[in-house]
Amino acid sequence: MLGLLAILLVLIDYFRPALLLLPTIAAGGDTQCHYPTAVYFREHLLPRLRFHGWYPGAYLGHPLLLYYFPLPFVLISALAPLLGLPAAFKLGTALGVFLLPPLVYAALRMMGFRFPSPLLGAAAATVFLFLEENPIWGGTIASTLTGEFSYTYGIGLGVLFLGVVYRIYARGGRPWLPAAVLAVTALAHGYAVLWAGLSASYFLYAARRPRRTLLWLLAVAGLAGALCAFWLLPLLAGWGWTTPYDDPWITVAPRNLAPPFLVPLFAAALGGLAATVLLARRAGGPDHRLLFLAHAALVAAALAAAGPALGIIDVRFVPFAQLALCLAGGVTLGQALRALAAPEPAALGLVLAALVYADDRSRVDRYWIEWNYTGLQAKELWPAFRDLTRKLEGTAADPRVAVEYASEHEKAGSIRMYETLPLFTGRPTLEGVYNQASLQTHAVYYVASELDAVSPNPFKSREYSTFDTDNALRHLRLFNVGDVVALSPKLVSSLEARTDVAAVERVPPYTVFRLADHGPGYVEPMAYAPVRSPPRGWRDKAWRWFTRKPLRPAHLVFTDDARFAVTERDEWLAPPEVPLEPGVTVRETMGRESVDITTSRVGHPLLVKISYHPRWKAEGADGPYLVSPALMMIVPRQENVRLVYSRTVSDWLGAGLTVAALAFGAWSLVRRPRVPMVEAAAGPPPGTDACDLPAPTRRWGGWIPAALLVALVASRLAVPDRAAAAAREAEELRARATRAQTEGRFADAAEYARHAVFRVTGPKRGDLLCLRATNLSRAGQEDEARTALAEATAAGMSCGR
Repeated sequence: MLGLLAILLVLIDYFRPALLLLPTIAAGGDTQCHYPTAVYFREHLLPRLRFHGWYPGAYLGHPLLLYYFPLPFVLISALAPLLGLPAAFKLGTALGVFLLPPLVYAALRMMGFRFPSPLLGAAAATVFLFLEENPIWGGTIASTLTGEFSYTYGIGLGVLFLGVVYRIYARGGRPWLPAAVLAVTALAHGYAVLWAGLSASYFLYAARRPRRTLLWLLAVAGLAGALCAFWLLPLLAGWGWTTPYDDPWITVAPRNLAPPFLVPLFAAALGGLAATVLLARRAGGPDHRLLFLAHAALVAAALAAAGPALGIIDVRFVPFAQLALCLAGGVTLGQALRALAAPEPAALGLVLAALVYADDRSRVDRYWIEWNYTGLQAKELWPAFRDLTRKLEGTAADPRVAVEYASEHEKAGSIRMYETLPLFTGRPTLEGVYNQASLQTHAVYYVASELDAVSPNPFKSREYSTFDTDNALRHLRLFNVGDVVALSPKLVSSLEARTDVAAVERVPPYTVFRLADHGPGYVEPMAYAPVRSPPRGWRDKAWRWFTRKPLRPAHLVFTDDARFAVTERDEWLAPPEVPLEPGVTVRETMGRESVDITTSRVGHPLLVKISYHPRWKAEGADGPYLVSPALMMIVPRQENVRLVYSRTVSDWLGAGLTVAALAFGAWSLVRRPRVPMVEAAAGPPPGTDACDLPAPTRRWGGWIPAALLVALVASRLAVPDRAAAAAREAEELRARATRAQTEGRFADAAEYARHAVFRVTGPKRGDLLCLRATNLSRAGQEDEARTALAEATAAGMSCGR
């Protein structure tokens, strides 16, 4: 109790209640970007008993909390009536940090570790919390302050699951309790549930009845999936309509993977693991609890290797491995202290030493906590930002607002402060915090790169634009953006020199520019016939369509429906432009999850400037169809049409599975009397290596977790070599460009060369830029030719005349 109290007091000393209860909106990193989610969830989703819905505020709209984790927002909503939403949000974002040490203590106690090992494991978890390297990876105080608070809940609940599943399996218990903990872990963070669930495969290594163990583990997984199916099943059903992180993030360096701050605990863990293996015969067998933690670390490492193949961020699994090794180190030290004459004061002294060690080496946590929890209202630029948002106030039916990415935003609370515009203005913007939740993510970042001198690029698999306001404004009109908020002198001067935009507000350092013509609205009659393109490879084709300069007016529709008569002739070239009869008028009424449309011409295709998702259903029209760049198109069958974001079979099936699982669980508890749980003895779980059991003829269970680890690691090798594939594509495109040039198709040759340019570096890139410039000039596109020539010169290539 004294040791846990000391840990709690240190955390309270960092996260001061006076800061947490201050009624200001938390700042820092992505944290404040989650606050609009808390507001939307509490005000719009919970009253309708929904855990996810459509959010129009960012990325041209996306499903909110369908691809993110609802548990923290449920807790925040529960605290809000008592504390007010701002304070509830701050407490909810910090609570995972406070929970990790006691959850670790409880997990290690359930594994059968005796004093002082659980306490020192909690102290080791506290040391892990103070790790300040890799703050965006997750699990630490620093990561929590950058906005990864859901992860902190997940890693704590994941460790609790390890303790619960070990205890229940060792005692031959039913799978309900570990399944319930695993289901809650899933609601906290998806990475955590993958790690925790796969770590339980350890029991198959030594299983005397591997078939029975495998069925028990499958029962745990099945029941957990059923308990959270109301959220998990819709997520899995719609996972293909997200933007994947399919490129590696891990920097393979010792300081990243084994930070010096954690090396003492890692060394203790390796010592304990070596001892339990080498002394297994003398001790009556290895300590399976230590091996279980080691297996959990291996599972995390294997999942990190598999990240790109799974379409998720690989580095986010590394903290699970680091924490598992920290816990193994802590319990090893605890077991060593048991040999002392007075282990209690020695253990308490070691806890205090760990806390002093963590506090002494902390450099930024206190500053970050102060910065975050004093709130947005305490920031230098807050008055100007609040004044700006008042001038931009409107509704979701008003045109979108684009904001330049700039370091100046940090003075208002975070460099990503502009993502909160939908909360403060009521109007949608472009960029948001949930960048995997929409199909428009790459397109939005591309526009940011056209507007910004320096722009973010979290997706390494795409190459974005250089500064280009001409094409940026074409894209902004396509996205129904009416206002641009500029900060840098470069963008301000560029927009001031134009006649198609005008400065309408100046709130230093912000300047608001309004587009003279941002388009007819969120629904626009198509001027050119949609061009049918096979759905296969639609993401790359949409990207090529969107990045073509200048932007072409004919959209690709990704379908095999033969009713669309115009087809693409070459997926690398601009689609053919077949004009449609003009004169169509359209009226729209925007709702949160609906669009009511009245058109003057039935059968004329309408472009809906909202991000595509299959949950949108059209009433009175064919579609919605997926069109470039992942927008929607409908073909009205009557004058009045309604688009509705609707529930699907996966929602009802998921809710039914959850209700059935809860009912079955209640019936099971009533039907069978509850067996009292007693403290497990130290050492291997009873029944795993008991000497009075006959030796099994064959133990095949270990092949399953071993094969699982090998498969996860091998999937890293299965990820295609993008550089090699890009080089091959570049050669093919160069050959096409040369052939088109020979045939006098100079515009086509320039287009082939454009695609090839992005796939190579060095002299080959400069050579392709020269080829593009030459063909653009011959095609009469002198402005584009000069741009390509300038790029070639910057690349060190002289293109001659």
